[in-house]
Amino acid sequence: MGSIADTLSQLRAARDIVLHDPTPYPQVVAGILQVVSPAAQIEARRWGADFLAESFASPVVAAEVKQQMAVLVLDTLGGWLDRQKTMGQEEDVCVVKSAIQCAASIYPFVFRHTVTASDANVWKKMSDIKSTILGRMDTGNPGVRICCIKFATCVVQTQTPGTIADPRRPERNEISLALLPREHAVVSSSILEAQASGLLDRVLSVLQDSSDDALIVTAALNALAPLVQKRASITAKIITAVLNFDPFKLTRKTMTGRDKIIVRSLTRTTMSFLLNNFKLAKNNIFAGRIQQHLERMKVTLNEAFSEAHQLKRRALDMPVDGLDDTKRQRLSAEPAHSVAQLQQPDAFAPLPDGPISLAQLFTLTRDTAVSTFPVQGLNADIITQLIPAVIQTLSQERIEQVVNAVRSRMDYLSKSVPAPASAVEAVKAVIGEDDDDDYDPTMNFEGDLEQVTNELDQLPPEKVATDVAVGPFNLPSPTPLTVAARDDYSKTALTRVFETLAEIDKEIRSRDLEKDQKAKNKPGESEKGFNRLAASLLSGHDREGWLTLLTRLATRSSLHATDGNQKAENQNRIARKDGRKFDLSNGIRQALMNYIMENFRARIDVAIMWLSEEWYSERVVKNDSNGLPTYWHWTLRLFDAMTTYFDIRDGKILIRFLSEVPAINRDMLRLAKKIAQDPDRVQLTVNALLYLIMFRPPVREAAIDCVAELWQENQDAKPAAAKILAKYRPAVIEKANKTPVKEEA
Repeated sequence: MGSIADTLSQLRAARDIVLHDPTPYPQVVAGILQVVSPAAQIEARRWGADFLAESFASPVVAAEVKQQMAVLVLDTLGGWLDRQKTMGQEEDVCVVKSAIQCAASIYPFVFRHTVTASDANVWKKMSDIKSTILGRMDTGNPGVRICCIKFATCVVQTQTPGTIADPRRPERNEISLALLPREHAVVSSSILEAQASGLLDRVLSVLQDSSDDALIVTAALNALAPLVQKRASITAKIITAVLNFDPFKLTRKTMTGRDKIIVRSLTRTTMSFLLNNFKLAKNNIFAGRIQQHLERMKVTLNEAFSEAHQLKRRALDMPVDGLDDTKRQRLSAEPAHSVAQLQQPDAFAPLPDGPISLAQLFTLTRDTAVSTFPVQGLNADIITQLIPAVIQTLSQERIEQVVNAVRSRMDYLSKSVPAPASAVEAVKAVIGEDDDDDYDPTMNFEGDLEQVTNELDQLPPEKVATDVAVGPFNLPSPTPLTVAARDDYSKTALTRVFETLAEIDKEIRSRDLEKDQKAKNKPGESEKGFNRLAASLLSGHDREGWLTLLTRLATRSSLHATDGNQKAENQNRIARKDGRKFDLSNGIRQALMNYIMENFRARIDVAIMWLSEEWYSERVVKNDSNGLPTYWHWTLRLFDAMTTYFDIRDGKILIRFLSEVPAINRDMLRLAKKIAQDPDRVQLTVNALLYLIMFRPPVREAAIDCVAELWQENQDAKPAAAKILAKYRPAVIEKANKTPVKEEA
């Protein structure tokens, strides 16, 4: 232990030197790297990882010096992160976190070094480090995952085009994809941009997949904030995802103390994120939606914790209105007008003389314009939105005053109206006097009116009979459905659900077009008043909910069926007249495929979500030993349908589909190779296969085999495929070059 203590003491002395004078930073870092190598002791590695993370994050070190040192530390960072593979030992968590933070700081400098120097070796080392870090993004502990999210956002920021302030001084411009030439020898701008888009989707998915993990969601929101400010091209995508994020999912069940803290933390973090972006860009098209969403989140937060807030104080044992039963007995002997004067505050309008209507009973304001406002002209939806908001603005004391005023009016009216002397007068008091002079009430009695009146007066008071035993009431069982009727109802429900989806898509498109038109005509104004409240009702939650329901019904509707007879009945049902079997799950799958193919470029997310559910259902839930028959069948059908419509502009769509579906086999790669039969779409296939080779290791060998077949069979794809084979499988090209060419006789 003495030697490691002396080593750490010397390392601290070197750190103190560069903290006072940053000039010898390159020399000090080069010397420290030899001491804190991956083979060093754990204390030295921890100190070295913290020092490198601190050095590259320090603002006092010049960017040129950081770029010079970034190339030196790649081997050390790679050794720390790949310690499990190289030495068979898992690296310390503290070392991993500091190494990922250091990698996030040096990634822009390595990218600029590669752009300017075309150093393929350095870029390969950085790519390996990037793959290792992104592989820990979903499996590491919370601290490592937070660092991985930060690294992913740094990669997205670097690989997304930014602004060029001064083309004459490239060293002073912001590091972004805009610095990369189109025909660069080492890296391709299209591949990097597609990778950045995929990483951004992966970070945004944290808001939906880890909605109950406050640490991960908070880290994602904090990491996304710089992207909104510095990358205008992806601002809309990020803000839309945050607006669709629901931090109140845990409020739909009984919340524990931990759940309450999580909901409050997520809500405040989301509100801070939206509020900061609202202040920075008030003229943005999202300003109105952000303001509405903030107001809605405040109201929802108050409603979620209102019950707990009320339980903090014990309810009073005495009546809050001041009208106890004993007090009512004492006041009953006093004149009626004194009761009214005692109960009505001066701020409320007095009751008029004569008969009182319900509207007059509940009208407390003295403002004539308010009391005569035509409320019946407003829409019911608008009123239901306004009433909770108005009630939230009132204090508890004011509400109690209003309730007591109405209650005192009702007491006053009940005491001021005399009781009817007979049953006939009671009936007249209810139905009113008849103004028809031709009607004679005594016409049908013929002198017996007094006798009937006496009999009515002698009747006992009407009371509810309490001695009648009420037995249980059960609804009759419904008529059992036939197999054909059950299938017809299933088809009808399926048709109605997709009609609802079509209406939601149409509303969303019309709303977006209307907003774009308003932004062009009046870019400085936003929706106000009732229009703003009505517009807030339209959101994408309904569409996402319907799609989730459909995919779950298609993949998991028969998971819990345990009755053998029911299974046999479902298998033998025949609903179509042509004799083919009808299955609800396959019907939903076919409808989903048709829905996606109507506009597969805009609905590629629906396709990925559906296929992911299919894979999860067969691989995890059902644990099917026969492979993935349903998943492969529908994946190949959908991909085969899409390959027909791919054009040269759909490179990102193809890469996203192949990179985000859960599993890929050689049949899918043959379909991808089939795209290259069109000479205009050769580069589309080559870029997609290169992406799979670089960033999807499980299918790397199959993708390289596909590239080799493409190089041998397709003359148009031979130059592009040769570049990939020269790097990943040069033996194929060397073997072809050594094969002698037979001359024809």
